[in-house]
Amino acid sequence: MPPRKKPFSGKAKKQQLRDKRAKKRDAHDSDDEDARATEAMAPPAPQPAVGCAPCCLIFVALAYVRIVVSAQVPSGRGDLRTIFRKESKAAIDARKKDATRGLVYAEDRGDSQSIYAYGIQDPINQPRILTKPKWSRDMTPEELNGVDDRAFKEWAEYLEQEATNREDGAQLNLYERNLEVWRQLWRVIERSSVLVHLADARCPLLHISDQLMTHIRTKFLWKRMVLVITKTDLVAKDRVEQWSTYLQARYGHDIPVLAYSRDNVDESNATLMRTIGRVSACIEHHGLDDDPSAEDSQKDTLTIGFVGEPNVGKSSLLNSLFDRKLVSVSATPGHTKHLQTHYYERVEMLERTVGAVSRALVCDCPGVVFPRFNVPVLLQILFGSFPIAQTREPFSAVRFIAENCVPHLHEVYKLKPVEEDDDEWCPYTLCESYAQLRGFRVKGGKLDVHRAANVLLRDTLTGKKVVLSFPPPTAESLQL
Repeated sequence: MPPRKKPFSGKAKKQQLRDKRAKKRDAHDSDDEDARATEAMAPPAPQPAVGCAPCCLIFVALAYVRIVVSAQVPSGRGDLRTIFRKESKAAIDARKKDATRGLVYAEDRGDSQSIYAYGIQDPINQPRILTKPKWSRDMTPEELNGVDDRAFKEWAEYLEQEATNREDGAQLNLYERNLEVWRQLWRVIERSSVLVHLADARCPLLHISDQLMTHIRTKFLWKRMVLVITKTDLVAKDRVEQWSTYLQARYGHDIPVLAYSRDNVDESNATLMRTIGRVSACIEHHGLDDDPSAEDSQKDTLTIGFVGEPNVGKSSLLNSLFDRKLVSVSATPGHTKHLQTHYYERVEMLERTVGAVSRALVCDCPGVVFPRFNVPVLLQILFGSFPIAQTREPFSAVRFIAENCVPHLHEVYKLKPVEEDDDEWCPYTLCESYAQLRGFRVKGGKLDVHRAANVLLRDTLTGKKVVLSFPPPTAESLQL
């Protein structure tokens, strides 16, 4: 018979919780020692100068983080979690202070060119990506790992040097720092005869990697590429056509540009497979460098790789193509953890007239956040390459939405100021009003503005209530 339960006072319960927290802190002390030592060696976080333009606050975090964590190494073998740099508390606090500044609406909202002030249209802002180093079949697994590790370290040092040499002071974005994720991309490139590069129709230039396309076109001359614009159901048809025309002119006619619509899946699938069949018809069959005896390297099998940044719709397109839930889908960036391969039996859709194939192997690559200069965290949050759940300062992203969306954000959600004397909106008051509307409160009864901000960001990312899209750059924006 179990012993009788003894009374447990509130005071004893509080002491139990204190002891539990103390034990947890002691357990993490050894893990945090290296991080504290690295931070102690770093210079203090840069502060924006008095009178500095508000947009400069966006890059304070990146400037500091680049110094502090440049010595980080990729995670252990087989760990495919996306690794980003951690922003400093000082930089985040600086951006939080800007949350109460009034909104400054962009000119020609809905057709605004404001996003191109960050230079996303300029190839010079895309540094070299991490490519597979040279290797030989005589190497042992340990030697191969050593070669990859050295290549990763040299590449990271190259990026830091490029950032240091920039005369405009532009900082690197939060790019992929896990070597294992890059290895997945290398594997897909090696295996595939046709690579399908996907980009979000709301602003494709934020997702297309010029460096990846150049690498494939110059190092793998026999491979072919197709550029697919996804999520076109969120954008007006004429804007999708504008982007198709612009991208075709930008990358040349040897790379077909297609618009994939979920509203017309059958036609989109037929067009995609027919295009893949056409561009692959003239491909010379090459064996795989690392496994020439692999089954899918046979001449009667066409391997198709889907690549791109996180959250551009690779897995969703794959499910639509196979007409069933083949892989899981999530709005969280990096949901696809491993390279996935599936045989596509409807090869007649390729409409190959030369060099018929008996089957097609489709490879779904995990999303890779490519390095870019001058792309702030807020754009990565809004367009899906940084997890909203990890966002420590959401107000700068809310500001960008409110200053560029049509109609006004407070009109979309029918918001009213919490304080009657508020005569202008700012990111904080928008989140405050939405928190009151939804009843979001923290312990003590205060409005939970951070939860409200995260909901606004998710609604924008999924296109639930707000669709933030931009037209192709004009001649004027190209000169910025």
